[in-house]
Amino acid sequence: MRKLLVMLLVVALMAVAQLPVAVQAGSEAPGAPPQAFQGAAACAGVSLETPSTPECEAFMAARPSPNVSQLPADMGIISDITFIRFNRNEVSIYDGPGGARVDTLVTGYMYVAPDAFEDDYARLSPGRWVSLNDATFGSPSSFSGVTINGGLDMPFAWILWGHDAVKSPGGLSDRENGRYERFQLVNIYATVNVSGWNWHLIGPGHWTNQQNLSIVYPGAPAEFGGNWAGINIYEQNLVAYSGGAPVMATLVSSGVRNGEWDTRFGTFDVDTRVEAGTMNGAEGSPDFYSLDLVPYAQYFDGLISMHGTYWHNSFGYPHSHGCVNLSVSDAKWLYSFLGEGSTVHVYLGDA
Repeated sequence: MRKLLVMLLVVALMAVAQLPVAVQAGSEAPGAPPQAFQGAAACAGVSLETPSTPECEAFMAARPSPNVSQLPADMGIISDITFIRFNRNEVSIYDGPGGARVDTLVTGYMYVAPDAFEDDYARLSPGRWVSLNDATFGSPSSFSGVTINGGLDMPFAWILWGHDAVKSPGGLSDRENGRYERFQLVNIYATVNVSGWNWHLIGPGHWTNQQNLSIVYPGAPAEFGGNWAGINIYEQNLVAYSGGAPVMATLVSSGVRNGEWDTRFGTFDVDTRVEAGTMNGAEGSPDFYSLDLVPYAQYFDGLISMHGTYWHNSFGYPHSHGCVNLSVSDAKWLYSFLGEGSTVHVYLGDA
């Protein structure tokens, strides 16, 4: 009954698609919560005046990529499900393929999982069909996070959007210097602050601004026993820990930071888990949404959960009405790793 009530009462605080913000969550102002230097020890001599040292160059050659392993893409419980999204605010309901119109559906932002398809029509339930001319097929993201091999001795990061690296901290983009693409993984070998912005060394002669990255730092943000999750709102990522050891990391999309849909900071416990269920809310308003079979939801702050997200690929940017959106693959992994009572720690930067 408790699970049923949770699914019936989910309101506009959970995640629905919004336009992604232009930059990373923590980049509204230069110098938002600075991290202590945690680059590679071999690159400790790197500075604004000395952007390269022989020791650091040798280390980068020996350690060109993070010591992590990609999680396989796994749609789990929705593997065989086809989702459609309506591309009109109202669509006609028919009594059969090419049949008589019997109703009108006000869609809002809606994804549904039809139980049958026939002649360019999809069946929502017995006697209720919609034309596929009014719909678009869903395409869940194949993005997945990484498992961490034997701990971290320096930070690593995901590239948040495709861009060209620069040759020195605070420099101008140089197309011939090195191109980095969205979701690419890089080490953070050294960090230099220029005019309040952190610039990170991610390869030989390759520097990039903090706005372009979601960084995972070696140190845990708090101390908890057992398996738990730390959600860094500034970096828009999640790290799963066993005690103090990081074992998995991934990008997330938390609540849009507008004072209404923020994901609340604090330490919580997972209290309800739903393998797949409908989420909807804001009926009658422009923000109305309805999402079928949201997978691997773990509720930790009232109606706020971590859950799989098949309707967008904006991981690394705030995007929800308060929930913590994960790719379906990552949500499935986390659903197996955590359980009822597991700690969820939501924090900003290194707070």
